[in-house]
Amino acid sequence: MHRKHDLHRLSVLALAGVFVAPAAMSEELVLEEILVTAQKREQTLSEVPAAVSAITGELVRDYLGGAQDIRALAARVPGLNIETSNGRTQPRFYLRGLGNIDFDVNANQPVAMIFDEIALENNTLRSLPIFDIQRIEVLKGPQGSLFGRNTNAGAIKIDSVRPGEERNGYFIASYGSRETFIVEGASNFALSDTFLMRASLKYQERGKWIDNTYNGPGDDFGAFDEFAWRLQFLWEPSDSFSGHLKLHGFNQDGSDPNVFYANAIAVGTSGLRPEFNEKIASHDFGDIATLDLDHYGGALNLQWDFDNGMRFTSITGYDKLENFQSADVDGGEVSFDPADEGVLGKQLWFGVATGDGLDDLEQLTQEFRLSGEADRLFYQVGFYYFDEDFDLLNRSFHFPPESAIVSQQTTSWALFGQAQYELNDAWSLTVGGRWTDDDKDLQVRSAFPDGTVNPDSISVSDDFFNWDVAVSWDANEEWTWYGRIATGSRGPVTLGRFGFVSSARTEDTLSGEIGFKSTLMDGRARWNTSVYTFRNDDQQLTATGGVANVNQLLNADQVNGYGLETEFDLLVTENLFLSANLSYNDTEIDDPELRDDLCGSTPSCTPLDPIAGMRDGPFGPVTEVFIDGNPLPRTPEWIFNFILQYTYPIQNGDLYFNTDWNYRDESNLFLHESIEFVQEDRWLGGIRAGYVTDGGLDFALVGRNITDEVVVEGGINFLNLTAFVNEPAYWGFEFRASF
Repeated sequence: MHRKHDLHRLSVLALAGVFVAPAAMSEELVLEEILVTAQKREQTLSEVPAAVSAITGELVRDYLGGAQDIRALAARVPGLNIETSNGRTQPRFYLRGLGNIDFDVNANQPVAMIFDEIALENNTLRSLPIFDIQRIEVLKGPQGSLFGRNTNAGAIKIDSVRPGEERNGYFIASYGSRETFIVEGASNFALSDTFLMRASLKYQERGKWIDNTYNGPGDDFGAFDEFAWRLQFLWEPSDSFSGHLKLHGFNQDGSDPNVFYANAIAVGTSGLRPEFNEKIASHDFGDIATLDLDHYGGALNLQWDFDNGMRFTSITGYDKLENFQSADVDGGEVSFDPADEGVLGKQLWFGVATGDGLDDLEQLTQEFRLSGEADRLFYQVGFYYFDEDFDLLNRSFHFPPESAIVSQQTTSWALFGQAQYELNDAWSLTVGGRWTDDDKDLQVRSAFPDGTVNPDSISVSDDFFNWDVAVSWDANEEWTWYGRIATGSRGPVTLGRFGFVSSARTEDTLSGEIGFKSTLMDGRARWNTSVYTFRNDDQQLTATGGVANVNQLLNADQVNGYGLETEFDLLVTENLFLSANLSYNDTEIDDPELRDDLCGSTPSCTPLDPIAGMRDGPFGPVTEVFIDGNPLPRTPEWIFNFILQYTYPIQNGDLYFNTDWNYRDESNLFLHESIEFVQEDRWLGGIRAGYVTDGGLDFALVGRNITDEVVVEGGINFLNLTAFVNEPAYWGFEFRASF
């Protein structure tokens, strides 16, 4: 791993120390208290005996400036990484090193995404734009008791702004690099004394900015347009009942879901070639590149409060989605000249262009929850049901063309409960448990009557129990210490890309952590820290690529990890705010017999793992390597984030300057390690500088990735040394009006 940024880390930490000194000069300034719902009830951060990070809606809006998607939140909190090989869709989350690199549309993840209390299972459902957000909470470690299956790594919990009596509206318009245009707005409406509504919408588009040299000069790729809307209705006819209905929709069109660059990496090196230019590609299948997605859904939250202090909650969610996306996967122009081996923009002998799409994906969830308080006890018990059904089309555009239809149905139900008991004024005990039953059925067939895909099917099922125990100690008004032991499970999974059917059994996690949460300097500083360790038994891993555009599910006997996370906020003066966080994470696969296919690229990558032998593959002999002792892929050891916000009052308003910087260490892209296939380390910085009037008008210059650092984000290891990259620098102007 590179350590070239150690001086950056030390200098920033030293800068934080400089800011601490003057903070004792005044006792009047206090940080705003952070309220979260990490335990399905409103609490302060210090009241939750677990590691939770919160990002305010205002920060989320800044991070996503310039038409950024949810990947902009990567490295914003300790231990969080986000990436995708499908452009602006299907984000993959990693917490404390645990995630899933599987690019398949029905891939299963160990990190849950919960949007307005509805768990979105399929990665394509998670493509929703993030706007008009109250708060994003990142819950780290197993969350099996309250949030259930597939949360053994943690959960990303997103809460949008709900209807209220005040207008609380805003309008945003911006324009910037790559012909990026954005309009966003939201407002509350009081329809009666008891009936409130909130309407939110976001439209954003970008022009073509990548030249496909195969078609001659002119921009061909990179364009997209997205429109998302949300309507919420809140009815409170009495103090004992409330009903909240949310309806939402999202449409996305684009010229290319993700741009792959053939041989962007040179043999024997990591990182991009010096001559690489992200604005130039060479795709002989470029005309098929497309992106189309339609997502509609709704959620109904009903709540009854009883005289005895009990509350009954019913939450029903329904989402429906159709999409298709395709790309020139090899990323280059096919050549039959051996001299073009390893040449940027060239692919030897044959090309690969594929597409994937979901047809009528439907997800239905239902949760019933009963909660109450008695003396020093708070408790909640509930029932949860999940049903998902879809047809997935895998399409190959190269000769001979082939298509496979993968049908999958998943049902799951669970009983859960949690109780928190205050042993005395300083100590409290929290205990939770959840029993879950999972069933999956998968069938594969050819889309053509004379297709070559062999029909196949697979069914898996399991039931499992997860639990957690936490102890919290309020040492005084400033310091709270906690310890937590928790388990989590990812139920059995299935995969059937192009007819290559595989499955993996249930994965189980045991995690322990201790930490503290503190409020210092008379409320002007906040410092939270946790140290953790975990053990995963039968961890589900995905061997991607190797010698073909297929995935294979594996179970590792064991994966171990440990790390540290710390967050610090400081209100230096009334006009200066500083925030910084840091995480270190170490993971290791512990399975002496576990193997992965070595990359099948031409030219070949440089392996760093011991050769295990050869086996027969679908297209000839395959070299296998042992991966025992390797870290998990896409899991950087170090993550660092730094935010500085400064306001200078002037007549009739304020001048302000905000800057944020985040660092992510390098990590291997696949289960096997090689010199070439590395997700590069990076420093990404952003600024927002402008003037806001006392009346709420805001004029700003916005910059994202202001140093224009373009690095390898991912790769394809079965063709050539293909890579895809992050977005280059963005500069634009933005106008906001709050009312």
